[in-house]
Amino acid sequence: MTNLLRKSLNILSERGLWVLLGMMRTFLATKWFTRVADEANIAFEALNASSRKGVMIDVGAHFGGSLLQFAEHDWDVFAFEPDAENREKLQAKFGDNPNVHIDSRAVSDKSGQNVPFFGSHESTGISGLSAFHKSHEEKSTVSMTTLGIFMEEQCWVSPTIDFLKIDTEGYDLNVLRSFPWGKTQPRIILCEFEDFKTQPLGYDYHDLAQFLVGKGYSLIISEWYPIERYGSSHRWRQFSRYPCELQHDDAWGNILAAKDEEVYASLVTLCKLAKLN
Repeated sequence: MTNLLRKSLNILSERGLWVLLGMMRTFLATKWFTRVADEANIAFEALNASSRKGVMIDVGAHFGGSLLQFAEHDWDVFAFEPDAENREKLQAKFGDNPNVHIDSRAVSDKSGQNVPFFGSHESTGISGLSAFHKSHEEKSTVSMTTLGIFMEEQCWVSPTIDFLKIDTEGYDLNVLRSFPWGKTQPRIILCEFEDFKTQPLGYDYHDLAQFLVGKGYSLIISEWYPIERYGSSHRWRQFSRYPCELQHDDAWGNILAAKDEEVYASLVTLCKLAKLN
């Protein structure tokens, strides 16, 4: 216990409170199997992001919870957040960081202007391009782009994308389809699944997973219990290797995907799948 306290104090003094809290979340999720998981933090550890710089694309950045540690370690982060209120908080937190580039556009598999964008008074986390919840109301119109167009704008010919995180409230597969796979392939991809949101858009959990498998990725499924209420706390269930079936038809969660065998092995170790499966 004394060693653990000493290490925690060293991390707090050298790397800051948010890094310490993030590492504590990962520790609790992967060592003690409490009902929580921080998938972005697991990606951070698997990429050894505290020791090397890289590039992260965050589609649906919200308040910046997923990108925080990467930004603190001088990664180049390209954060898309079309919700104006969410983006204001994102800008307040990261606007002075020259390595964090905040983009107001939505991302999908096609570009457009004046695209309806929906928000909810129940949760800041379910703003998006579709009104899948009874509390949704059209709150604005937004510009929409694709990741292919974005990379052309950056003049990236053959870029290295270390971490692609997607959380677009149903449009994750659309975003993946827009990625220029012929130019580069992210080392780790983190995206969300929830059939309640995506089936009206024409795809389900397996369609999303199979798309990534078809690109040569190995997957870990982070399954959460069905959402009781948006905007409230949610309960995590388990990690599983794909292919697998969900424990509940209304489950939701995230997919961690890696192509490199060593990176995937790191994900497996961090998720402790040998004990969970």
